[in-house]
Amino acid sequence: MSTTQAAARGTNPLAADQDKGQLASVVLSTRDLPAMPHVAAKVLELSSDPDTSASQIQQVIADDQAMTARILKIANSAMYSCSRRIKTLTDAIVMLGFNSIRSLVVTSAARNLYNTRGSASGLKERLMWEHSIGCAFACRLLIQPRLPGLAEEAFLAGLMHDIGKLVLTQRLPAQFDTIVQTVYNENRSFVATEREHLGFDHTQVGAMLVNKWKFSPELEYVILHHHDAEALSPDQPLLLYLDLANRLCHQLGIGFQEDGTLDVVGSAANGILGLEPSVFDETAQALQETLESEMEIFI
Repeated sequence: MSTTQAAARGTNPLAADQDKGQLASVVLSTRDLPAMPHVAAKVLELSSDPDTSASQIQQVIADDQAMTARILKIANSAMYSCSRRIKTLTDAIVMLGFNSIRSLVVTSAARNLYNTRGSASGLKERLMWEHSIGCAFACRLLIQPRLPGLAEEAFLAGLMHDIGKLVLTQRLPAQFDTIVQTVYNENRSFVATEREHLGFDHTQVGAMLVNKWKFSPELEYVILHHHDAEALSPDQPLLLYLDLANRLCHQLGIGFQEDGTLDVVGSAANGILGLEPSVFDETAQALQETLESEMEIFI
């Protein structure tokens, strides 16, 4: 974090440096959070190489039977609306393309991180996962008709934007329980409460984690700034659509927090994008229908 960023967040540079050291310790030294699975890491690497063939990606994914099964289920869901049933990985890769396959692989890998079996904080993790999936769907639904080239990156932004909360609930369970209780009892934001209790927040943790996992700098930026109103800009469409998707999910009560009075249409992000109210009504309906019909695939 730069001295300028520290000042903007209301901290002095020395305290910011101390917080950054603690933050690095939380993320980079934690053994509670699984590393990015080898298969997912390899697919991310291959999908970014223009010389990669479909057969190379197919060979890597095929080594993980559980991931293969989940990918085929998602590929045949209403989310992709393919004209014919996808029966093999090769079909999925050819019909959906490398970017979509990358999204499906990351979705499968991320689901394992939120696995609640044997966890005392299972309900929190499940709610976080539902919000992440809901936000991923909403982000994709909003951006697809307008910037189709960013659709899969938008899906990943929605999926990963709150990954820092998962780190906190697994690495600092007692502190995060206190944060959750404060958020509910005092109707406060997570970010403000996290900063008060920890000196940093889940956006910083999430950004460091996706950097460690070698996601794109654009995704890292969006995760770091997804609660930063000053970062909203026409030059950052991914951040704008994520802001709207996040607000819409909170408005609909998908995940931890529900706020039916939250203004999506009149938000700062939509002040830049200028989407009509009907867009959000249609997106909310499509989102709820998708979650009702497809959520069992992702649980």
